[in-house]
Amino acid sequence: MNGIPEQVRSLWIPLREVNMLLPHVAVAEIGNYRVPDEQPDTPDWLLGTTDWRGEIIPVVSLELLCGDKVPANPVYSRLIIINSVRMESPVRHYAIVAAALPRTVQFDNTIVDDVETCDLPALQCRVYIGREQAVIPDLDYLQGMLERHWHAAA
Repeated sequence: MNGIPEQVRSLWIPLREVNMLLPHVAVAEIGNYRVPDEQPDTPDWLLGTTDWRGEIIPVVSLELLCGDKVPANPVYSRLIIINSVRMESPVRHYAIVAAALPRTVQFDNTIVDDVETCDLPALQCRVYIGREQAVIPDLDYLQGMLERHWHAAA
């Protein structure tokens, strides 16, 4: 490359205690929060299912998957519909609960003040931009977890 940083159009997504950073291409849609239909015999982080465009998709709490508390008030919450990262997956889309509307950021290495590795397999790393921080989830890991537990719920 010629020294010009590669920018990735991304979404800065507020969760309850931290933010999540995702490439825009990973997100199919941002929708209003709907209470998921509970599914028996699933882990607590798999909140249930919802109907999205005629497709029943799982709804995930990234906070619960990472061992944090359940978000208490879904009033301003949103469902971030995520595209599958695996072409042949039975889980083509899923939703992650967000605390509010995301904002678009042009992400590149010049805006990052620090990067911290995470001990949790669901997270690739934590990035710091100024006084704000965001986690970058491992979408392949999350997809694998959903594939394992989705068959039990479906």
